[in-house]
Amino acid sequence: MRGIRGRTWLLLTAAGATVLALIGGTAVWFSADRERQRSDNLEQLGRACAGLLPHERLRGFVPDDSAGVLEEYGTMLDPGQESRALLDCVLAWGPGRWEPEALVQVRAEALTAAQVAADDEGPRSVGDFPMPLPAGARGGTMADDRLNGSAVSAFLRVECPSGLRGRSRPAESFRVTVDLPSAADDEYDVPDADHLLAARTAVDVANWVLGRQDCGREPIRTSASPRRTEGPEPTELCAWTDPHELDFAAEEWEFTGDARYDERAGSCAGHTTGFGVPDGMPVVELRAESWSGEFARGAYERHTYAGSAPGQGARSSAAPDGAVAIRTPEFSPPALALWAGSVCDGGPSYHRIAVTPGISFDDEQEVTVDGQVRKRFSADARAALDRYLAAADGWPKRAHCHDTKVLGEVEEWLR
Repeated sequence: MRGIRGRTWLLLTAAGATVLALIGGTAVWFSADRERQRSDNLEQLGRACAGLLPHERLRGFVPDDSAGVLEEYGTMLDPGQESRALLDCVLAWGPGRWEPEALVQVRAEALTAAQVAADDEGPRSVGDFPMPLPAGARGGTMADDRLNGSAVSAFLRVECPSGLRGRSRPAESFRVTVDLPSAADDEYDVPDADHLLAARTAVDVANWVLGRQDCGREPIRTSASPRRTEGPEPTELCAWTDPHELDFAAEEWEFTGDARYDERAGSCAGHTTGFGVPDGMPVVELRAESWSGEFARGAYERHTYAGSAPGQGARSSAAPDGAVAIRTPEFSPPALALWAGSVCDGGPSYHRIAVTPGISFDDEQEVTVDGQVRKRFSADARAALDRYLAAADGWPKRAHCHDTKVLGEVEEWLR
């Protein structure tokens, strides 16, 4: 019996060792398989979409348990294709039930003159593209919710003066759209850095088209891309945006501004953080922007397109006492912008100061602003411009701006 028990123990020990070896081998095999899968996915990410994706910033979305699904076409990838798309590329990861766990999409498409005209018939806006753009280019960014997380997108319309080759219908403009995943929980938490990444990717795609199509214009430069910071205190470049010194709303403020100086563009902004609207219609938001050289021409062109350049449009009809009626805004709150022109280190330049007063519309279709309050809007804008131009560490002084002339106000509200 003792011998039988000994042999049984040996058999059980051997069987246990075999099971452990199988488990260990399986774990090693699975680990190696996942490493190979992730390596394949990263290689696919690097070559997808003509190599134009920001692969280093997207690595965190690449899985190791499933293969990426890539679909791409377009006349610039295959000149024999019949398509409006110059480039259309979709890369998806993860078998989500209703949508992929992460999705990247890039598209560049030619626009005929009729399509450009139809595009221009809709509401015109300057756009919120987070980079300065030259003349002949305009765009914007936005964020959106997904079933899991969020996404950020950018669009950019660019002119190609020499015309896009290889098309049966002539086209001298094209549009780039980019969709990227974001790690933010929802669209309201998508950081500025993600908007900037989408914008940079759109510019990279546009420059790829401009170069390969010999469009006859310089590529869009990204060296003046903002390095902005947010917080309760303004950056050194934006220290002049002191709401107490400017006699703006006596509330808590949050600031956004450039972290470093660039001679071709600068931006500072601040806004109150509390809920509700303070009494007396004080300024609750301030924005200052400067552009020089090619970016100055681009900024003025986009504001002219949107009807918000100085000298465009009539002023509000004022009552004998100077009171004006402001209608409920559809999108952005009412603001008063004041423009100035200078000659700076980067060439001819524009400065734009915009002040947003705290106006409570409640359920009213319009609000009447007292004449004295309307005059104060102008005084607030001029005080902010003067302080901006005089600030020792501000953009105009660092850019050695001179021969500055005030160009006029723009009432950015519905009449």
